[in-house]
Amino acid sequence: MRKSRLTRLMACVFAIGLVAAACGDSNESSSTTTAGGTTATTTPATTLAPVSGGTVTIGQFSREGGLDPAKLAGGGTVGGTEGAAMFDVLMRYDAPTGKYIGGTAESLTSNADFTEWTMKLRPNIKFGDGTPYDAAAVKWVLERQMLSGNSAPQSQINGAIASVITTTTPRTITDSGITIVDALTLKFKARKSWAGFPYIFVGVNGLIYSKATFERLGAEKFNTNPENAGAGPFILKSYKPGEVIEMVKNPNYWGGTVYLDTLKFVYIAGPSATYDAIKTGTLQAGFIRDPVVYAQALADKYGHVDMPTVAGNIINMNSGIQVTCAGTATATVPACSGVAAGTKVTTKTATSNKNVRLAVAAAVDPKVINDRVYEGKATVDSGPFANFQWDPKVAGPKADQTEAKRLVALAKTEGWDGKIRVAAGNDPIGLKWADAVATQLTAAGMEVTKQTDEDTNGVVNRVLVRRDFDLATWAYGLLDESDNNYNQLVSTFASANPRYGYGNAEMDAAIDLLRTADTDAKRTEAYKQISTIWVRDMPAHVIAIIPQSIVHTPKMHDIVRTGSSITLYGKAWLEK
Repeated sequence: MRKSRLTRLMACVFAIGLVAAACGDSNESSSTTTAGGTTATTTPATTLAPVSGGTVTIGQFSREGGLDPAKLAGGGTVGGTEGAAMFDVLMRYDAPTGKYIGGTAESLTSNADFTEWTMKLRPNIKFGDGTPYDAAAVKWVLERQMLSGNSAPQSQINGAIASVITTTTPRTITDSGITIVDALTLKFKARKSWAGFPYIFVGVNGLIYSKATFERLGAEKFNTNPENAGAGPFILKSYKPGEVIEMVKNPNYWGGTVYLDTLKFVYIAGPSATYDAIKTGTLQAGFIRDPVVYAQALADKYGHVDMPTVAGNIINMNSGIQVTCAGTATATVPACSGVAAGTKVTTKTATSNKNVRLAVAAAVDPKVINDRVYEGKATVDSGPFANFQWDPKVAGPKADQTEAKRLVALAKTEGWDGKIRVAAGNDPIGLKWADAVATQLTAAGMEVTKQTDEDTNGVVNRVLVRRDFDLATWAYGLLDESDNNYNQLVSTFASANPRYGYGNAEMDAAIDLLRTADTDAKRTEAYKQISTIWVRDMPAHVIAIIPQSIVHTPKMHDIVRTGSSITLYGKAWLEK
């Protein structure tokens, strides 16, 4: 899960109280590794010339939950790919080189210490409604993201830009750190030096749309039918929430020829069903995050675009999330029920007790989860950054039911009632995962309630919007992208606004080492310090390293991977 895609919050700080998600230095190119530590493989480029025509249907990882970029939780697992097809992206991440290249932005350059960035937009781009794709449009969208992105409590906005103004309604921006230089040029002023700043714009915060269309439609209608408000390679034809998003090619796309006539996104529950649909031709491609299905697809010689993950499956634990109850953004947060607007509350969870978190880690054996859920095909390791390019070799917790029972008894003496909830999707993998986790927790003396009545997007909503969980199957969206990882770690653990309730100054300092790391040795040391604190405090229990890929028919070509698990289809084509 996402994640995350994420999906999807606080790292590089804009001038007056605005936070942009950040990540480590990306000046050096890095080899791409899979979750198991080997060279990542992606379907070789064909020597055939692209041809026009055809319809491609893609199986989603989860339902998108709307079309407004401000409603998306993060990356390609939760609507980012669909958004990129309609709106395009400001910047793109080139995985083979680790470099950033322009999308609708022609360039993004920095001053010497990476605290001021200048973005030049490409000339002569227009939104589908005829209004100009200019600096004013970009600034307006980014500031809207800061104020209301992801509809999340505590301004936890879309994995990239967040306002720290959380106690007033409506929130206002006096100085966003974004200034317009001329019609096609913007400047961004950051509080912290960060060479990875361009990563902000490769995901949902790089999805820019027409202010005129948004204001004419209003937020609610825009979320279900943004019409022709984008400047991407495809134009929305129809949207049936939870069923299908259908798009047709944009004949006026600024990037030139779009080869596919039609692009569709549908959700088919479970990776096995998605792969079966690819094999039968119902789908031409699908998002697969399952080691059993992925291994079979490779054995069957299907195409694949890999997005290697780190700690691809974890037990995420709610350490007690502080929420400011205000307006519609927190209307569905149970902790805010009957609470006056502006009041800060902290979710009361079993796992706000550190000993409960440690008990979960001792009780749940990743090997058991691998056998029962992934048929032994996953790479099991409870170390947060195991089998990673910068693996710090910090061992994770060991399964020990005796220790788990001791910790359960200790937590009960501290006032815990012994009850705990386990949230997972209602797909086959999610149900097996919840059963396997619940069985082991029960054996340790916990009273377990399984929450498996929602699909993956529902679990995302439970965690990121309702804040109503103890344990959930999850992933922090850690990839083989250095900048992404700093972004995700700050989004996850920053003490200024901890996404899952866990954060402290010690972890902040460790993560900040990653921001300034400019050598492999420094990166490894940063991950070592992060891992040591993580294993000590156990905000999440790492289960396994899970492959993540767009699997596709051999007749599908030129799907392009960018950052945040998003794939681009503007130049994709289908053999006749």
